[in-house]
Amino acid sequence: MSRTKDCTPRELQAFVLSKELRDGEMGAAGASAAIPMAAMMLARLTHAPDLQIAGEMFVNPRPRKLYDSMLDDRALGACEAAETFLELFGHSHRGLDFFFHNGMQVDAHGNINLHHIGGTIDAPKMRGPGAANISYAHTSRRFYICTNVHSPRTLVERVDFITSPGYLDGPESCRAAGITGGPRLCVTPLAVMDFDPETLRMRLQSVHPWSSVQEVRDKTGFDLPAADTVPETPLPDSETLALLRQRVDPEGLLRRA
Repeated sequence: MSRTKDCTPRELQAFVLSKELRDGEMGAAGASAAIPMAAMMLARLTHAPDLQIAGEMFVNPRPRKLYDSMLDDRALGACEAAETFLELFGHSHRGLDFFFHNGMQVDAHGNINLHHIGGTIDAPKMRGPGAANISYAHTSRRFYICTNVHSPRTLVERVDFITSPGYLDGPESCRAAGITGGPRLCVTPLAVMDFDPETLRMRLQSVHPWSSVQEVRDKTGFDLPAADTVPETPLPDSETLALLRQRVDPEGLLRRA
């Protein structure tokens, strides 16, 4: 099958994440989750037909199109079950196979900030939405960071507030806190990053075809280690892209600027 360059950054993010998901697993995403939802739906249509989707008060939704927010009831299409927040929080201790996160800030160790930027928690310069039930990040087997932008303001050396911990300050702090897991990948509109198993700091894994190692480093607010030769992120083949556009995202939400 031929690869196609007719692919937007958000479509490539969804494709990259879909390949990480395995048949029979159960996972979830938060409220603002168009790209993760697309990834889960695409995985179902390709290699993981029995992937189970849980999340914001629903189980196994089958939407007819993508929505910006999974809190929009129309985003469910049809679903096998619905639940209240009390039920959702009550069973979160059991964890999931995977979870997705986004953030106003993400730092070099994969910590995520959704609370405030600048100032203090009581007197912030910019207040964020916060988060509920962040336990999924560490009761689940793994989680993925998916950002809508790649800039020094988003990817910072150290977040102003830890809403959801990644690898804290590295191996020693994780051991002290009893954290045994963390983010698997950070997927942005420019690149894919993973985490060094020794230092638990982010490093460059691949660069999307429309970017470069230099651009990624220039737009990252911390030193980003990389191999001497960094591969290009593989694009979806034409059949997979057609599935994404015709079955998952027929109205082109992921193709909008």
